[in-house]
Amino acid sequence: MSTREDPVTDPPTVEILDVSPALAETWLSRNPNNRNLRKAVVDGYARDMEAGRWRLNGETVKFSTTGQLYDGQHRLNAIVQSGMTVPMVVIRGLADDVMPTVDAGAKRSYSDALKLSGEENTSTLAAVARRAVMWERGMRTNTGAIRPTPLEMDDFLARHPEIRASADLAARLASRERLPASVIGLCHYLFAQIDPDAATWFFLRVADGDGLAATDPIAVLRSRVTRLRVSGGRINETEGLALTIRAWNAHRDGSTRTKLQMPKGGLTNENFPTPK
Repeated sequence: MSTREDPVTDPPTVEILDVSPALAETWLSRNPNNRNLRKAVVDGYARDMEAGRWRLNGETVKFSTTGQLYDGQHRLNAIVQSGMTVPMVVIRGLADDVMPTVDAGAKRSYSDALKLSGEENTSTLAAVARRAVMWERGMRTNTGAIRPTPLEMDDFLARHPEIRASADLAARLASRERLPASVIGLCHYLFAQIDPDAATWFFLRVADGDGLAATDPIAVLRSRVTRLRVSGGRINETEGLALTIRAWNAHRDGSTRTKLQMPKGGLTNENFPTPK
């Protein structure tokens, strides 16, 4: 509540503007001391803008009373990078002492967003959706090069609702499996496109392992993963994905194995196994 002793200040102004690349560049040029850019974030925003997925969601571009940019650097750089004009909520006239409080809240994860929208097994579904988007983009190994945005993962779920069943299976088997849930979910989704019943049977056998011959590819996969876990090793998602696909392909061929080979020189996008 104001008192007579309070300084008289104009309240901040709020408006919705169509921000063009030229305007974004102008705003950025006046603020040379912003934090370092996270390229993956800018790239993700730019992809959403280029694809027409960008939404006016209430997040703001914030300026101080002196015109300093408090919040919005990554979004403005994405506008410049994408060459797109998008609507933004712009607040001007914030006091100079509010900067430490800007963007300081707990960041909502994609798993949080899925839970709010009524999805189940949200942590697993988020992890599987992320790997599925990477797979669709042809990224098999260097999955950190492109970080899928929530809108990209939403788009994937809309186009492939069946992946929810794969995430559900992964969530149920994760406590018994020694493979990461994201690997189980993505592989089940990929294998189910070839043979849905065989895909589910395959992972149930990986989970229980009863009665498998030592040279059964499923048994070899279980043994390889178990050795890594018992020795305290962590199952790398990329390696686990490749091992599981190799075991599936050998199982489908009716082949026996004593071990699952990795390519000499390591896995690349070019030599990564493809489910058959």
